[in-house]
Amino acid sequence: MAAARMPALVRLALILPLTVILSAFHAFVGWHKTMSSRQELLKHTAWTVHLPEWLGRLVGVVEMGLVVALLAALLRPRFSGIGVAACYGFIVLEVLSTITHQITADGASLPQNIVSILLTAFLAWLFAERGRATI
Repeated sequence: MAAARMPALVRLALILPLTVILSAFHAFVGWHKTMSSRQELLKHTAWTVHLPEWLGRLVGVVEMGLVVALLAALLRPRFSGIGVAACYGFIVLEVLSTITHQITADGASLPQNIVSILLTAFLAWLFAERGRATI
């Protein structure tokens, strides 16, 4: 028995806003991690403040690169696999963020990290479904 498929229009209606929202968020925080002073990062409880500065800035650059990959996947259905990989990259960063915030008890919001992880995992699934449908 074949599994039920999500209609392409419904999938796109979910992919589009989730990609835009997550891309905007990660572009903002990636830029912030890359360009802001250590004092500014401390003020906003950026998890990368607990890393060597060069590594924290590299995390920001990687995050912005993942945004570009995610937007490419949005615009080109044949790049859906890249969208899945970008989502996995964001999930890894969010898990590292969550662990760092919990270890350092710096007052960052655990629910925000959990919601971001769940939304990103859902988006990865949507991109995977899109990729299977375009084969």
